[in-house]
Amino acid sequence: MKKYRVLLGFVLALVMAVGMLPFSTDAHAAKTPKLNATKATVKIGDTYMLSLNNAKGTVTWVSKDSKIAKVEDNGLVTALSTGKVKVYAKYSGKKYACTITVPKAKLSATEYELKDGQSFKLKLKNAKAVSYTSSDKAVATVSKKGTVKGYHLGDTVITVKDAGGNIYKCEVTVVFNEEGHVHTPVLDIGYPSTCTEPGLSNGSHCGVCGAVITAREPLPLKEHTYDENYTCKICGAIDPNKPHEHTLVSDKKDATCTEAGYTETVYCSTCGEVLMKSKEIKALGHDFHGNVCVRCNAICGVTIEHEWVTEKGKAPTCVESGYTEAVYCKNCGFVKKISETIPPLGHEYDGGATCIRCTADLNGHVHTWVEEKQIAPTCQEPGMTAGRYCSTCGYREYERQFIKRVPHEYVNGKCRWCSKKEDE
Repeated sequence: MKKYRVLLGFVLALVMAVGMLPFSTDAHAAKTPKLNATKATVKIGDTYMLSLNNAKGTVTWVSKDSKIAKVEDNGLVTALSTGKVKVYAKYSGKKYACTITVPKAKLSATEYELKDGQSFKLKLKNAKAVSYTSSDKAVATVSKKGTVKGYHLGDTVITVKDAGGNIYKCEVTVVFNEEGHVHTPVLDIGYPSTCTEPGLSNGSHCGVCGAVITAREPLPLKEHTYDENYTCKICGAIDPNKPHEHTLVSDKKDATCTEAGYTETVYCSTCGEVLMKSKEIKALGHDFHGNVCVRCNAICGVTIEHEWVTEKGKAPTCVESGYTEAVYCKNCGFVKKISETIPPLGHEYDGGATCIRCTADLNGHVHTWVEEKQIAPTCQEPGMTAGRYCSTCGYREYERQFIKRVPHEYVNGKCRWCSKKEDE
């Protein structure tokens, strides 16, 4: 019995000694490193923070494709372009992977029809936009947050750039807005009258819709300024009241079986005074001998429904003959109206150096006119009136004049036409 007591005491002492030794329990065992996420979806321009839990030392972060997503030394992931990429955390000789998905970015619209004066919001989905620009600010502008506003009829392209440097475009067409439209006046420069050409007053139209705001009105001819030789100082025209010998021209038309004519009329081709008035001659009627009219060859007693054909005449020019129209029946050949030759008119200078009909000069040269269109002024450049000159001899009928620039029109501190700042 005593022997058992000694043995029991020995065991108890051993247990107490072992309990006093250092010993690691399950509560203090080391935990396994683990990523806070093994997959994540990140929009272009956005960030996502990765961390390796239970890591006590240095963690190295690596992106398999930094063009899709890059990672900082602290585990901060930034999405740059569409695609999938693995981001690794390297620790104690091991790699821990997280799959980053960057969804495809797109604009809310790639084409848009906008009424002038109205606006719409252009959004970039699945990406962070960093800039918005318009290719033509006179047509439409765009704010830093993507609000597009139309100003002028036309087309422009809105370009959007995301945080990854990717480009997106939307074609915007600005159309006329009938409701609440306010005209934008544009000056239409007129020109003064001369003694040979009427002038035109100034007017205006809307630069957006094209509507006429102030119509340009014709200006009456100026009176000739004659010198002591009865010649206009401006255009060279001869005063019709100048003492002169009449240049007589006569004209008459013989009556036919079916059409009236008129007796001779005589007038002066210089001043236009009629010296002998004509009188009407009634149609003669047919003069049948047998069945045929001796004057017009009309057939008597035969019922024919005439189908008249008119061959147009040709007006004479200064140097070429013309002819009158002819009318005949398609069915029977009866000539109702005979074509007559009209001799050339000859040049008529009316005291000037240029023919009033064909613009030939005294040597018979005919001007080849080149029209120079009017150029409207802007807020940056002056305009120019219309002009006209001969491409052959260089003679200029009237000179072009500069038109003053129009004033800037400032909206929110910038000119809506040229974007110049108001304080520049």
